[in-house]
Amino acid sequence: MTKLKSNGKLLNYSKSGNFFQAVKSYMKAPLNPGGKGHSGRRGHRGSLGLVLAAAVSIILAVAGPSFADSAPVAKVKHVNVQDVVLWESHNGPPVGTEMSVLVAKFDATHKNIHVSINVTKASTKLAAALAAGDPPILAEISHYDGLYVKAGALVSWNSFMKGSSDVNQNNFLPSVWKNGEVNGQHYRLQANAKFSIVDYNKKLFAKAGITSPPATWSQLATDAAKLKKLGKGIIPIGWKDSSSHILPAFASNGGTWLKGSMSVGNAVDFNTPAGVKTFSYFRNLYARGELILAHGTTLREDLAAGKLAMIDGTSAGYQKTLTAVGGKFPVGAFVEPAGSTGHAYNMTQGLGFVLPRGHTHAQDEAAWTFVQWWFEPAQQVAWAKATGYPPETRGGIAAMPASFLASHPGEVATIRAASSPYTYPRPVSDSYKEVQSSLDATFYDIVTGKETVSAGLSSLDKSGNSYMSGASKL
Repeated sequence: MTKLKSNGKLLNYSKSGNFFQAVKSYMKAPLNPGGKGHSGRRGHRGSLGLVLAAAVSIILAVAGPSFADSAPVAKVKHVNVQDVVLWESHNGPPVGTEMSVLVAKFDATHKNIHVSINVTKASTKLAAALAAGDPPILAEISHYDGLYVKAGALVSWNSFMKGSSDVNQNNFLPSVWKNGEVNGQHYRLQANAKFSIVDYNKKLFAKAGITSPPATWSQLATDAAKLKKLGKGIIPIGWKDSSSHILPAFASNGGTWLKGSMSVGNAVDFNTPAGVKTFSYFRNLYARGELILAHGTTLREDLAAGKLAMIDGTSAGYQKTLTAVGGKFPVGAFVEPAGSTGHAYNMTQGLGFVLPRGHTHAQDEAAWTFVQWWFEPAQQVAWAKATGYPPETRGGIAAMPASFLASHPGEVATIRAASSPYTYPRPVSDSYKEVQSSLDATFYDIVTGKETVSAGLSSLDKSGNSYMSGASKL
């Protein structure tokens, strides 16, 4: 008998079938209201991560030592045609639409394989599917694959990649190649890589006398002051209070994702000169009325309405920004600037292809055929042009039409970020997503003046290291 704990209440489950009822009860239990952030909105992210961890940790105990031995083989609908069900979470334009277009293209050109998309939250639902012995053949999940790797729930892509002309270290961009790699094994191949960029209203920049985008954080602050002088209620900067938009600035000032490292470690270190400099920078912009904190849709709408002069976002939002603006003014874009190190840092994010255990070799080979096809230059170019994501391979970047790049500065910026030696993947540590939840909340509180820089960073290190050591608030 094993137990989950929710606000002091123990929920029992056993191998006989009570586990998922326990998880269901756990998710219905009230959230711990003690966390920081926007009216406690951060709490659910941490709880969900712990539930997922609990789910994956007992998969092998529930399903037995080998998924391949216990999981049912998926039914083949057509003679001589191998069906592959792909779980992925994108729906609607532009990303979900282009995914469907490319899958249809693959099916039309591969008569012995049929790929079908199941739009679902694969990153959180995969654990339950594995425990039930019914995982998809192929799935796109987030960067936190360490839970699944530890459970032995994923097949490494390494044996498939041997001899591939497209899926290899020389062709992949370094930050993409390292994303999803654990101890030399590639369990997750990044399907869509996104990076932090800043979209801006070129018309407002010109009115303020700004002739080129800022290359440093100091220059960005100078430009913000010029934009504020335009008046008319224009706010110079809209920013996301999200870790992936905080960490690049922190690194550009000398910080690291983990203590002393960008990828490996069991501690964090934010209460440093780099942390003080970075958090103080955004706090000062906010105090002067030159920055607001918001999220994607709101930022894009306010940029389109002329209320904001520039907005922080990612390559995933660039096409959405163009759609929101609707041609009312030209949209420029630049990578997040350089800090005191003299370098502009960035972070690789995005979903990646994983191969869950529990299927036949023929099914795994069919899934690999699709994944390898995905990384061919033609598909990489089509994906980039339709979505704003950059190609993830050098071959894809080389094949991008010059005319398209000339008219899409957001694509140029995101390719620059993707290709930079100062761009690093997000750590895959099981506990790092809880660290990021605390980081988001602390950043918001410090920037908006609810907490001092010193107290906030000290508290962040304490909570972050508690998570990294395996301790938990719940």
